[in-house]
Amino acid sequence: MRRFTTFTAASTALLASLLLASCAELGTPAVPIRTLELTPRRPGNCLVVLLPGRFAEPEGFANARWADSVFARGLHADLVAVDAHLGYYRTRTIIERLKKDVVDPARAAGYDEIWIAGTSLGGLGGLIYLKEHPGDVAGVVAIAPFLGDEKVIDEIEAAGGPVGWRAPETIADDDVGRTIWSWLSRGRPGAESVPVYLGWGTSDGFDRSNRLLAGMLPPERVYPVSGKHDFGAWTLVWDEFLDRARPYEGGR
Repeated sequence: MRRFTTFTAASTALLASLLLASCAELGTPAVPIRTLELTPRRPGNCLVVLLPGRFAEPEGFANARWADSVFARGLHADLVAVDAHLGYYRTRTIIERLKKDVVDPARAAGYDEIWIAGTSLGGLGGLIYLKEHPGDVAGVVAIAPFLGDEKVIDEIEAAGGPVGWRAPETIADDDVGRTIWSWLSRGRPGAESVPVYLGWGTSDGFDRSNRLLAGMLPPERVYPVSGKHDFGAWTLVWDEFLDRARPYEGGR
C-alpha cells in the first residue's frame, strides 16, 4: 500500500452549499493550517492525516485516543490531526492548504506513504483530495462521509444505484451531492489504484448514502459498525481499518 494546487471548477462546486453557514460558525482560515501531532514524527514511517467533521477540532482525535490504537498494534504509522474547519471549505482553500502545509512537507521530510482519514465532512474532504491529487496518497479512509442531501440519494436509489444514475450535464454550484456523485458514479473509488476504505455507524443519518458508496467498493474495504454519527462509532471503524488494512506494518 505504498503510493504517495488548488480546486478545479468541478471541485469548488462540491463546497458551495457550505457558504450557507454563518461566519461565526465557520472559523477563520489560518495560513499555514494548524496541525496537532498525535505521535512523534518519525519520517520513513507512514503518515496518516486526520480530518475532522464540520464543527469539530483536531483535539477530538486525541480525546478518542486514536494514536493508542496504532501503538497497540505495533504499526509504524504517525498521526497528525488537522484543524480543517468549515472556514477552509467555505473559502475553497482546504485542498490547497492540505497539500502545501501538510502533504508536501511530509513527503519532503521523508514520509513515503501518506494516508488521509476523515470523519463526516472530513471524509468528504479526503475523497476530494483523492480526486484532485491521486498520486499524493496511499489511500483514503472515509468515515461516515457526507455525500449529499436526501434528494440526490433518492434520485440515485431510484436509478438502481450509482452505476445506473446519470449526472445532469449542468450541475449548479450549490449542488454538492450531484457533483461528488458525478465522480463517484464513474466507479473511481472501486477502480482507482489508490484504495478507498469506508466505514460508518448503521444508525447514522448518512447510512443510506454510505451504503450506496459501499456497493462500489470491495467488501473487504467496507466497515459498517453499530452506532451513530459520533466518535463511538468512528473509533470502531478506525480500529477495524487498522486490524484489516494494517497500514505500514513493517515500516522501514
